[in-house]
Amino acid sequence: MSRICVLFVLFAVCATAFSQPGIRNKRQSNDFRNKSYYVESLIKTNFFNAFMFCQRMNMRLLSIATNEEYDHILNILRTQIQFGPDSRLWTSGNDLAQEGKFDWLSSGHPVLINKWLHKQPDNRDGVENCVDFWNENGVIGLNDDHCGVLAYFICEKQK
Repeated sequence: MSRICVLFVLFAVCATAFSQPGIRNKRQSNDFRNKSYYVESLIKTNFFNAFMFCQRMNMRLLSIATNEEYDHILNILRTQIQFGPDSRLWTSGNDLAQEGKFDWLSSGHPVLINKWLHKQPDNRDGVENCVDFWNENGVIGLNDDHCGVLAYFICEKQK
């Protein structure tokens, strides 16, 4: 009986993943300069599980060093996975160590790019500490979000 329950839950999770609006359900791998990227657009998870998922793949949750790299990632979101309204993808950015001071967890470097959405970061309700890409009514940019929000994510690996 328990195997039937597990199969049913697995079916329900997969059916949900394959029916999410706004994101084409396929996995992408992309290269830019000295990095390869893996975009997970089938499974949504929280910030911490996304970080661990990338680690298990011998990769890191995305950190963005330059505006050029940001533009490359933004192009992937716009052209390869149909990043629709209210879609979110985790990066490794966060201000968990010190409120308002954002760092990339994967690299340990400060977030130096300024690609925040309008009025972001806002630390809404005092609980937004993790950085994602967010499509806010057709405008895509960085947003601080609650680390427990379920979102897709992007892993990276140095070549």
